[in-house]
Amino acid sequence: MTENPPGTLTWRIRIMFSVGQMPEGIKAAAFGFFLLFFYNQVLGLSGFLASLAIVIALLFDAVSDPIIGAWSDGVRTRWGRRHPFMYASVIPVAISFYLLFAPPEGLSDMQLFSWLLVFAVLTRTLQSVYSIPHTSMTAELSNDYQERTLLSALRSIQQSVGMVLVFLFGFQVFFGSTPEYPNGQLNPEAYPRFSALFGLIIGAGVFACAAGTHSHIPYLTKSTSNASFSLRQVIRESAIAFSFRSFKAVVLTAVLFGMTMGMVSALSIYLGTLYFQFSLELIGLSFPASIIGSFVGAGLATPLGKLFTEKRTLLMSGLAWYAVWGTLPIILSMLGLFPKPGNPLLFYLVMTANAICSMGIGLLTVMISSMIADVTDQHEAKHGSRSEGIYFAASSFAAKAVSGLGIVISGIVVDVAGIERGSTTQTIDPDSLFTLAMAMGPGVLIMIGITIVAASFYDLSRADHARIRTEIDENQSPTT
Repeated sequence: MTENPPGTLTWRIRIMFSVGQMPEGIKAAAFGFFLLFFYNQVLGLSGFLASLAIVIALLFDAVSDPIIGAWSDGVRTRWGRRHPFMYASVIPVAISFYLLFAPPEGLSDMQLFSWLLVFAVLTRTLQSVYSIPHTSMTAELSNDYQERTLLSALRSIQQSVGMVLVFLFGFQVFFGSTPEYPNGQLNPEAYPRFSALFGLIIGAGVFACAAGTHSHIPYLTKSTSNASFSLRQVIRESAIAFSFRSFKAVVLTAVLFGMTMGMVSALSIYLGTLYFQFSLELIGLSFPASIIGSFVGAGLATPLGKLFTEKRTLLMSGLAWYAVWGTLPIILSMLGLFPKPGNPLLFYLVMTANAICSMGIGLLTVMISSMIADVTDQHEAKHGSRSEGIYFAASSFAAKAVSGLGIVISGIVVDVAGIERGSTTQTIDPDSLFTLAMAMGPGVLIMIGITIVAASFYDLSRADHARIRTEIDENQSPTT
């Protein structure tokens, strides 16, 4: 039996590395679909205050993410650069996630705002302590153009698994109907139990990834910097990163898409229950279908990457696919060309469109991560050092826009539309529904159109990357 050579990227390493994305999926689903609804509709905090807390937390990310990235780039330990951060975050991130959804009873609006702000900041920051070193390993585990797409695809698939778990357990176990709460999602007692379970799963997933890839530490990139860590270093390395046109393009694309996805995620509960008038049981079935679509899209990224050699083409195609299929049911409904609420066919048409739409999400999520990994090679070729942490810190920040800037936009939409706490299909104003549909239909089309324009400025081709890798390998080869 032939053993793998030392440092070979085995399937065990690939799988254990990708498992680390499951906690990201859980956090993204909980923040994107439940956080605003919980604080606004269940606890009664205004959409403005909830959004303000989340945008402040996002500003903290803008500072903490590059600091964590640069810190992990330069640290030297017997466990390498990345694993100490991953191990350190296991317990704190699980606890902070639980407390975010378990505020004490009887808090005033300002106290509730403060609780949301503190634990949103803590959860996001502790997530960064883990996720930035983890995603940075995408570039360290392999230098191969296609292998990085495979690693990114596996991560995206595991993120989909985490999101499916949230929806299945959330709607089927924690938010089921009761005599007191026919709409189980309005039951305040369900949320601490929900966050306790998934806080444990998040912690277990982080530990499993760190422990499962621990044996590969000797083959990961070592720090070459002799300089001590400083804020000036962070600013300097961030400026270097943003000097690359392709990096600016992919980060702007990720941020704009994250804003759109965050708004869509947070408003989808309102759209499903109030506009399309679906029951929570049906919504509980529709979300996993969308996640499966994302799963399929991520799985198709690797074979499509061999068919279409330029990653920019796949990124722009994924965005266009998402925009068309995601808004089609809403726009057709506004035009009177779709079944009316109450028609059983409506749910299946919407669920199918959402599942097809999500294939684009899976594809473009993979491409963003893979493209950033390629830009780190561009950095090494020009500056002679590896700084994956700085680059993937920007990726992490962009991903958090899903539950940050997007939720801010959705909170504004809720307030502008005048959707009151505890609104039902009987009490909702038709004008409120129209505003909601405009945001989720034409509004999304406009936002994705702008995002596609940003993606078009990515200019690191496959041929360019091959040339860069050759240059790096020649520089690393011993002179004779």
